[in-house]
Parts: sequence; C-alpha cells; structure tokens
Amino acid sequence: MVTSASRLDWQRIQDALRDEVARVTALLRSIRDPGAPAVGQWNLAEVALHLSQVWAGLLGLTRRDLSAVYELIPERAGIAGDSLVRDVADLGEMATQLVRSDSERDLSVLADRVEACAKQYFADCARQSPDELRPWLIQGVTMPLPVFTSHLLNETVVHGYDIARAAGRRWRINPAHAAMVLQRFLIPLLQAADPRAMVNPGTAAGVRTTYELHIRGGDRFHFIFDEGALRVDTLSSRRVDCHISADPVGFLLVVWNRQSQWRAIAKGQLMTWGRKPWLATRLRTLMVNP
Repeated sequence: MVTSASRLDWQRIQDALRDEVARVTALLRSIRDPGAPAVGQWNLAEVALHLSQVWAGLLGLTRRDLSAVYELIPERAGIAGDSLVRDVADLGEMATQLVRSDSERDLSVLADRVEACAKQYFADCARQSPDELRPWLIQGVTMPLPVFTSHLLNETVVHGYDIARAAGRRWRINPAHAAMVLQRFLIPLLQAADPRAMVNPGTAAGVRTTYELHIRGGDRFHFIFDEGALRVDTLSSRRVDCHISADPVGFLLVVWNRQSQWRAIAKGQLMTWGRKPWLATRLRTLMVNP
C-alpha cells in the first residue's frame, strides 16, 4: 500500500534522478573527445551509449515493451520471458552485445536519447502506481517503480562519474544520491533476488557469517551469509561478526569497482569493528557484481 511517506520518498528519488540527468546530458554535450579511454575496453562514447541503452531498456521493462532492445539484438527476443536475461551472469555479455550492435557515437545524440527516455519515464511515473511490480532485468525478479527509479539513478550517477573521469573533469557525487542508490536499489535487489544468485560460489561456499552495514546518514542492514546463500535484513537474531560504517559515496564506488576498498579505508570512508573486523575486506568478494 502506498503511504504518504513512501510517496514522498519516491518523489525525492525522482527529483535526484532529474538532477543527475541534467548534469550528465550537459556533460556529454560539452565533451570534444568521445574516443578517450573510459571503463574496461569501452571508450567514453561507448559508456555514454551504454547509459542511453540502459535508459531505453529499463523504460521498456516498466512498459513491458522491449522492442527498442530487440531491434538491436533480435536473436535474444523472448529468451528470458518479460525480462532481458535469465541470470545475472548474462548481463555483462548483453551490455557488450548491445553496444557493438549500435553504431551511434555522437555524444549530443546520445544525450538527446537519455533526455527523451527520461521525459517518457517521468511522465509514466506521474500516472502509475509505485506499488505495481514489473519484471526486472533478470528473469524471475520483479520490482516496483521506485526501485526502477533508483536503478536509473545508479546508472546515471556511476556512468556520469565514468564519463567525467574519462574527459578529465571533476565530478562530485552527491552523498544523498549515493545513499538512495544503496538503500533503494542495491538492497532491494539483494532482497528480491534468489539467495544464491548474488553470491560468488567460489568465495562464499561454506561461509557462515553476519555483517552489519551502516550507511552513514542512513539505515543499517544485516548481510547474512549461510553456506553459499545471502539474506539481507534490517534486523536479525544472528550475532554480528563484523560491523561496517560506510560513507555512501565511497561505498558506492567500491561496490562498482571504481575505487579499491583499501583506498576507501585509507580515506576513512570505510570503518570496521566487532568480533571479526578483518572480515570487512572479504564482503565485496563474497558477492557477484550485477
């Protein structure tokens, strides 16, 4: 049921997303070197293209219309039902295939694409219920619109950071926006996914331990690892082995491998204590990167 508090929270996420769309599209239109190296094998223009495709894909999922995606990769149509992939491990391959299948590299055109999708998305938000569940990227996982909104915020914030760094620009991540991503997208994703889907089987096998993660200025969550499965709760009867206090911006960059955990620790962005504080350095390795 939609409460006034939950609707206000969703509105704040939408406002944050509007701000980030305006920032990233202005950035794209100001850059003159689209071929600068950016993330992995992608250059700046390819990261921008990927961002525009994420917007188109998530908009399509909320509308239950993935035709824009399947125009580029028709061979994948329907293989995951109303979602895009069957398993989290397939996301990287699909993203790479989509970028290779689209020849557009003009940054102004890509900025226009993001703005057009954002305009349609916000119009949809204004007339749809935030409670209704829709198929998410991975088959079998459904999410309400506020989580989709937070997912789009995540993509826009993180790839805006990537694009700015590739262009040699300074780029501040708003701590409140980073906290929204962590609390309103990543945590709901971990709670909705299969308990074994987001766990690295090679590192989490046989592990039974509980972390308490405190996002500074926000909420606390218990990450409960149990023999290759992960459960995330706000409360738990399990004894906490390792407490982590995390700056939202620093932790977001660690989660997405944009910053090493050692650098975050050195900067005071991650602090740990408890019965087994050394377990903090293992947390990231126990999970897969979606």
